[in-house]
Amino acid sequence: MMAQYLALKAEAGDCLLFYRMGDFFELFFEDAKVASAVLDIALTARGEHKGERIPMCGVPAHAAVGYLQRLIKAGHRVAIADQTESPAEAKKRGGSKALVARAIVRVVTAGTLTEEALLDARVANWCVAIGEAAGGVAIAAADVSTGRFEVVEVAAEQVPAELARLSAAEVVAAEGSDWPATSFRPRNEFDSASGEARLKRLYGVATLDGFGQMSRAGLAAAGGLVAYLEHIAKGALPFLRPPRIASAAQAMAIDAATRESLELTQTQNGQRKGSLLDAVDRTVTGAGARLLAADIGAPLMDKAAIEARLDLVQRFHDDGALRESLRATLRSLPDIGRALGRLAAGRGSPRDLGQLRDGLDGAWQLGERIDTLGDVPALLADIAPRLQGHGTLIDLLKRALVPMPPIDASDGGYIAEGYDAALDELRDTGAGGRRAIAALEAEYRARTGAAALKIRHNGVLGYHVEVPARAADALMAAHSGFTHRQTLAGVVRFNAPELHELAMKVTQAGSHALAAEAAHLEELTATALAGREAIAATADALARLDVGAALAERAAEDGWTRPALVDHACFEVESGRHPVVEAAVGKSGERFVANDCGLSETNRLWLVTGPNMGGKSTFLRQNALIAVLAQAGSYVPAARARLGLVDRLFSRVGASDNLARGRSTFMVEMVETAAILAQATPRSFVILDEVGRGTSTYDGLAIAWAVVEAIHEDNRCRCLFATHYHELTRLAERCDALSLHHVRAREWKGELVLLHEVAEGPADRSYGLAVARLAGLPPATIARAKAVLAKLEAGRAKTGGLAAGLDDLPLFAAAAEAQEEQCDAIRAEVEALDVDALTPRSALEVLYRLKGLAREG
Repeated sequence: MMAQYLALKAEAGDCLLFYRMGDFFELFFEDAKVASAVLDIALTARGEHKGERIPMCGVPAHAAVGYLQRLIKAGHRVAIADQTESPAEAKKRGGSKALVARAIVRVVTAGTLTEEALLDARVANWCVAIGEAAGGVAIAAADVSTGRFEVVEVAAEQVPAELARLSAAEVVAAEGSDWPATSFRPRNEFDSASGEARLKRLYGVATLDGFGQMSRAGLAAAGGLVAYLEHIAKGALPFLRPPRIASAAQAMAIDAATRESLELTQTQNGQRKGSLLDAVDRTVTGAGARLLAADIGAPLMDKAAIEARLDLVQRFHDDGALRESLRATLRSLPDIGRALGRLAAGRGSPRDLGQLRDGLDGAWQLGERIDTLGDVPALLADIAPRLQGHGTLIDLLKRALVPMPPIDASDGGYIAEGYDAALDELRDTGAGGRRAIAALEAEYRARTGAAALKIRHNGVLGYHVEVPARAADALMAAHSGFTHRQTLAGVVRFNAPELHELAMKVTQAGSHALAAEAAHLEELTATALAGREAIAATADALARLDVGAALAERAAEDGWTRPALVDHACFEVESGRHPVVEAAVGKSGERFVANDCGLSETNRLWLVTGPNMGGKSTFLRQNALIAVLAQAGSYVPAARARLGLVDRLFSRVGASDNLARGRSTFMVEMVETAAILAQATPRSFVILDEVGRGTSTYDGLAIAWAVVEAIHEDNRCRCLFATHYHELTRLAERCDALSLHHVRAREWKGELVLLHEVAEGPADRSYGLAVARLAGLPPATIARAKAVLAKLEAGRAKTGGLAAGLDDLPLFAAAAEAQEEQCDAIRAEVEALDVDALTPRSALEVLYRLKGLAREG
């Protein structure tokens, strides 16, 4: 047995191996030590290997899913080695000592789960592959629980942003690559030519042109992903719909740092609660929740597509009765997308077929309801036909299945009475036999006088007679008609000819009935899977309906408005609110203070000053979130919104570090700021908070000053820039598209009152000491700080302060031009040199000339 185990373990590689032994999955050696620690189960030992005891632990096979869930969550992969024959078959094949054959039937990984118990119903589960070919990079992503499959070609530097968007459960890449993957596979699996052949074979087509134009990198990524899924599933490839070919340019570009800063779908500690998604989500189905998360994670750049989503939301927003009726129906429907995924992966159950029946039937009814509405938005008109068209399958499943089919098919009972006359007859035979056994039990009691006599059944003896030990003598008699089978503590068991005959009838009828039901289950599954593309389209249509109605519900709750989208770069918001903060403030009974924001081509950069806790960061973030919601196709938390599309969104707000990569808080801030300056375009939207605060005052002010100038002169994007450097307000005199704003605050009787209102003009001061007093600094410390501040301010009055002399400094573009001229002079001097002809003395003279040029610059 151990030789068989070791061979399977070698095949499993770095996976934990679940080795089936009877009713348990056992783990040995290091696997046992790891599993026992994660699962908190006993670690034992058995036998010896190379002179040492073999560590082992085990989990019951019937409860394996729960243990798998904990192991996968802990970051492990698990190979399932199951028995491929019964002990009886093994004995027939090789005699009484033959070892039962086992094989790895599946590898369970975080990105390839389909079981309901292992998945979060409201979260997509992406398995991602990164491919490279012909100088390009692409990402292929599949959610095998629903069959979604998409391929996106990206620039190499965009890969982290795409992985963040997908929040991938598992990432696969070719061996030897530097991508941040969780698994690496042989490089030949990521060859674009073999990837193309693999996709053609998977979909049974001669050309992939019907799927759209796929690059060589896309073929490499898609082929690598399919190869990995084939390896994991051991040949039973899960359901994959035809790949959707996408471009990164189709969605608003949002890098990983911005997603984390804005907490779009999860907070910075990884929780859904407290995120924008949590504040917006009013979906009533798991599929709807997954689609809403995808929409928020990838806001659209296609104005027509955004307007189509907004039209759908408006239809439900304006008709409350329709919205409530539709949501009530959706709430009662099962998740047919994931039920289909389980059936296609060969892990389906009778209940999954029942869910298809009920879900498709409910979808049909919704389609009929939509048909009666008359004039409907284009997206709703497109959805309606996909809700119908499954009448034959629905009718078949209604006739074939009981109203509530079980999860476990092994005990039967899921095929409805009347569907198969032969099956009904077998069931009647079994039921009649069981009634006859009950009558025989009464007869045996009367004949033996043993009132406690019972006819029982177990897996070893089958049907048998059981009596207390004190009543066994009568049945032990030679002519009693009973044959002794087993003596246990307190009871004795017997067999009898009449019971044996009846038991045979019952057992044979039951086994034949189970076989008949299993055959029907296989046929019904095959029939359902024949229409899987159409079923998946219906699942998508239900999800889109749910999202549209949910966003309408959210808008109606708090008076959100439909944003007006325009083609030029503007950002006009009246009474905008932060949806997450507003919800939190509302719970405490307080009112959120709404604020306006008006950015345009001539007023595109707001410099916002004011005290800590005054609401600067909230103001910055709420406007970024309004842009995300608008382009995701949602109403927005404002009285009015008029927005130009945002191609790239950047947020540099809050302090964080990455010590694992050797980056301090300030280094992270500079890296993120550098990315903004390198990538932001005139159509981008940028929010920056406290740039330069992580270093010395002079360095920080200098950096902040230069960043503001660069954004104004070079990037020319819409930007909200919050700062405590009041010296930056001088830039308003030199930057024509920069305006000054502040969050209002007042001191009243020595106490700071934060008004959370954004007003025009600079703040009169920082109120830092007042905030320190609110935070609880000791009075003596506050008094000392006041004295120091008075001295500093007196010095500033004499010298002009930190920004003295900056008024004469040329703007960013002019300074860069002067620097370039200096560089050109030095470059010209160097290029004119004949290096081979230089003597040591002349070389020294050249160095002096170059130094002089540098000094003049």
